[in-house]
Amino acid sequence: QIVSGIRKALRYIADPAFVLAEQPLRTMTMQELLRAMDEQIRSGVDGLIIRAENTPEVRAAIEQAVQQGVTVITYDADVPHSGRLCHAGQDLVRAGAIAAGVMARLIRPPEHVLIVTGNLRMEAHKGRVDGFCSHLCELGFPSDAYHIIETNEMHSLTEELVARAISEDRQIRAVYMSTQPVSGCIAGLRRAGVGSGVHVVCNDLTPAAKRYLKEGTVDFVIGQSFWQESFRAVIAMYQLLARNITPKETAYYTDLTLVCKEML
Repeated sequence: QIVSGIRKALRYIADPAFVLAEQPLRTMTMQELLRAMDEQIRSGVDGLIIRAENTPEVRAAIEQAVQQGVTVITYDADVPHSGRLCHAGQDLVRAGAIAAGVMARLIRPPEHVLIVTGNLRMEAHKGRVDGFCSHLCELGFPSDAYHIIETNEMHSLTEELVARAISEDRQIRAVYMSTQPVSGCIAGLRRAGVGSGVHVVCNDLTPAAKRYLKEGTVDFVIGQSFWQESFRAVIAMYQLLARNITPKETAYYTDLTLVCKEML
């Protein structure tokens, strides 16, 4: 979907003077991103569109790039207060609040919720968790009704930590998968021997999420339009560099959808 958004943006722009180079990252680590940013800046690019962890190192790298005259736009995961021009992505807090609203209809106090995230240094991960926890408390759940684990979006680690959390707290009746992989979560639930006895709400309508929705293992999915992120980021970069038009907003949010089995 990200690639699709890029292609749509370039077709919309249709300007041969605007050249966009794609540099996929193999490991998605901060170190690899910083090296890629440095390489591109040294090659003389006018702008960078990046997905990054919100760390002091990345923030400093963006600030340095901006000081060198390079425009920086973030997508999916934001790095606020870094000098970046704007951000295109999901309204993270709202997405988390929607998940909490759904969850509050599936369980009741004193039942507990397990929140699974990748890395709380990623704004795309932290924002959803913050929105979920805040709204869950507003809906009458105590602050000790949820437990947060970080799995770095690794299948094996997600499976292990979910299974361990369920075994240690039999009051857990629901899991909020704020990030991927949902397959690791389901494997962890099965490993803990609870099967369909625990409700699951997850983010992003991936092929795996669709499969689990159809079989009833996942109750709801908070979906987003990934293509909109890259589309809006590329358009904003083009308008600034080619037309000197500054974005009207500092954040462009993608559409949110609540998907259940019957909608597939």
